[in-house]
Amino acid sequence: MQKLWRTDRRGIFFILLAGISLLVFWPHVLALVQFSLKSGHQYDQYSHTVLIPFVSLGLIYIERKKIFAYVRYGLGVGGIVLAASVTLGWLGRGFVLPPGSDGILSLEILSLTIFWVGAFIFCYGTKAVGAGVFPLMFLLVMVPLPSTLLDFPVAFVQHGSAGVTSVVFDLSGVPVLRNGFEFFLPGISIEVAKECSGIHSTLALFIVSLLAGHLFLSSGWKKVILVVCALPIVCLTNGLRIASLTLLAVYVDASFMYGSLHREGGIGFFLLALLFLFAILHLLRKGEGPMSLGGRPPRSENRVTPTAAKG
Repeated sequence: MQKLWRTDRRGIFFILLAGISLLVFWPHVLALVQFSLKSGHQYDQYSHTVLIPFVSLGLIYIERKKIFAYVRYGLGVGGIVLAASVTLGWLGRGFVLPPGSDGILSLEILSLTIFWVGAFIFCYGTKAVGAGVFPLMFLLVMVPLPSTLLDFPVAFVQHGSAGVTSVVFDLSGVPVLRNGFEFFLPGISIEVAKECSGIHSTLALFIVSLLAGHLFLSSGWKKVILVVCALPIVCLTNGLRIASLTLLAVYVDASFMYGSLHREGGIGFFLLALLFLFAILHLLRKGEGPMSLGGRPPRSENRVTPTAAKG
């Protein structure tokens, strides 16, 4: 039993600190979980949030040999990060943002993720954090963006989708009059509204591009290219979806604008977006050679890994 305690005490300390953080931030964690389970465009940005910690844990498990090759307590740095997290959470409760602001939840969840990183540093040290920087920083994806920060990607996808929709209409030869985001076709008119911008699929594709870049690419600039491609791909597939539904409504049946294909057909176009993304990934992978998970060359058979430090 004593040997087991010496072996697992870092993990026990980390679990205790994580449990304490959940108790402290419980009202905000509960709100985040409730929002992630709700339907509606106003909750699209929350749908992925509860999965992020489990994805981070999975990445840490996959890369555990590298991350935990050298561990030691990081009491100083870890304590500073933990104190900064608590201070940020305290400031967020009515001292920086007005009560009722959607930024409060973002600030509190940000504080929670910083607390987890601080607890990891406290228990495993800065070298372990350096080796596992991506899985730990990936936790930041769990932080919901305030509406002000969502305006740019929403506007970008809205403009891009409208542009793609217009091109498809021109190529199809259908008579159409465009006025900004509005399109007037024979017997029907549509508007590419913000609700049509696909923030749900945008965030999902962004997350997939982050993970794919980390796992399968070694070059930093290639990872950036893959992530940057997520927005144009969403614009392309979203515009194709809007144009397809509209053309079906014009030439087949007007119910296509309101039927099950309109409500549930987004999954097919998201799969198309994934196909485009992985095609780009395949092009970026050329010339890189065989890779192990984590975007690094596989270890040599004769490589010696350092032993874990005690204490």
